[in-house]
Amino acid sequence: MKVSVFFDGQNFYRSLQRYDESLRVDYDRLAAWITQAVGGPGAIFSGAHYYVGVSADAPPLVEGFLKGLELRPGYFVKRELRVRRSGRCPACSAEYEYTTEKRVDTRLVAEMIHYAAIGAFDAAVLVSGDDDFVPAVEAVNALGRQVWVATWSADDLSKDLRVRCFGQIHLSDGIATFRVERPRQFERAPTRMAPSRVARPPFQPVTGVALEHALQELQRAEARLPHVSRGYFVMRWKSHQLPPVGAEREALVQQLIGAGLAEEFDIKDAEGRSVTAIRSREPNGNVREPDGNIAMPG
Repeated sequence: MKVSVFFDGQNFYRSLQRYDESLRVDYDRLAAWITQAVGGPGAIFSGAHYYVGVSADAPPLVEGFLKGLELRPGYFVKRELRVRRSGRCPACSAEYEYTTEKRVDTRLVAEMIHYAAIGAFDAAVLVSGDDDFVPAVEAVNALGRQVWVATWSADDLSKDLRVRCFGQIHLSDGIATFRVERPRQFERAPTRMAPSRVARPPFQPVTGVALEHALQELQRAEARLPHVSRGYFVMRWKSHQLPPVGAEREALVQQLIGAGLAEEFDIKDAEGRSVTAIRSREPNGNVREPDGNIAMPG
């Protein structure tokens, strides 16, 4: 059995962050695990197609990740340019700009049906739970090919999509196989904040507008929250000043850290779980002092 994998890139990344923001994936082992989960030990991996929208001014870290991905055997990255839109805030009437994906889902659908028609695979694995793909699954089924759906959790999977697919894969079942263990440079200390994981270069004046906006938004989040979880800031913090949640925003946070404008630290949340948080820093390298009216955890 030949197995091909089709990633909805943004959906995959968002779901991964919601499931476990600290999890890092070995994509070669992920493809091998998915292939065997569908077709057994004798299955043949016939390619992984990763579809993603990218802004023209995307941080270098995003393109670095995508180039590294497409250098892996059997991986093909399909980029579509994100489109800039404008809107008006209903609460304050302020105008803002944002970017949105264009043609990403359409291209995934078209290519999955095309590869099914030419017999490039016997089974396709759709890594997305979005019910927008239901018509594509029905078309591939009509061509006599199987479609499986893979998600991190049941919460990410549309019921309509699931019932039309041949089978379902829980990606969480394979974590032991494709997890990448990150080396730790320090031991966690529950009674004090841990030092930053990232070595900071000497401070340099920030010239990028996007980086300035990111710092302002981080400081705004600090003023409202007892601590700012990195995963929360990347995936859930709502702001018209930042890139869309996901890889672009994650790259921007990493740039903040690399420029010495922010740092990571470990902290326990209200339920006693270890959380990787971020906080802003002053140009002289000192941590910003919180405002006096911030409610700190007891």
